[in-house]
Amino acid sequence: MLKNYIFDLGGVLLDIRLQNAYERFTALGLPSAELAQGSCVYKLLEEYQLGYVTTENFCKQIADKCTKPATPQDIEQAWNSICIGVAERKLQALRRLRKKEGVVTVSLLSNTNALHWECSCKNWFNANGNKLEDFFDKIFLSQDLHLQKPDPEIFKAAIRELGATPAETIFIDDSPVNTAAAAACGLKTLTVTADVDWVEELSRFPNF
Repeated sequence: MLKNYIFDLGGVLLDIRLQNAYERFTALGLPSAELAQGSCVYKLLEEYQLGYVTTENFCKQIADKCTKPATPQDIEQAWNSICIGVAERKLQALRRLRKKEGVVTVSLLSNTNALHWECSCKNWFNANGNKLEDFFDKIFLSQDLHLQKPDPEIFKAAIRELGATPAETIFIDDSPVNTAAAAACGLKTLTVTADVDWVEELSRFPNF
C-alpha cells in the first residue's frame, strides 16, 4: 500500500519552458556557446542549483558575460521566464491526496534553485489564498541538500527524513533517468510524459 507520495517540481507540478530563458539570455547578448553543456554558464547553473552560488552572484556572473547592458534584474526575469505556471487542477489534486485515507506524507523533491523556488511560491503555492503547507508535509530541494537527482543519496535522504519505507513510497518525476534512480533505491515510481498525466493516473487509485 502506498503511504508516501514524493513529487518533482518542474515538468510535474510546475509547467516549464526552458527555451524561454535561452531566448531571453540570447537577446541580452549572452553567446549561445555559453549555454552549451560543459560551458562556464552551464557549470554555473549547476552550482546554483546545488546551492553553492548565491542568487546575487549567479545574476552578476551571467550579466557580466552578456555583450549588451544587462542588470541583475534582467537576468532574474530571464531565468524566471522558464516558470509558466502550476495548474489549479494539480493544486486541487495535491489537496485531495493529502486528505486521502492511508496517505501519510505528500512531499516535494526537486532539482531547483532559489529564484525558481521563490517564483513558484510567490505566484502559486503561496498565492491566491494558498499556503505552501496546504500541499506538502516535507520539501527536499537540491539547493538545500547540496544533492541533486539522479544521485541516489537525495532519495535516501528523503526516505530517512520521512521515516518512510521505500516500498510504500512513490516518486513522480518527468525524467526516466530520475525515476530509474529512485526505483533502484526501492521506491515505486511514475514517469510523467506527454501521454502520462499524474492527476489522471493517481485518480485511478481508490478515494483520490
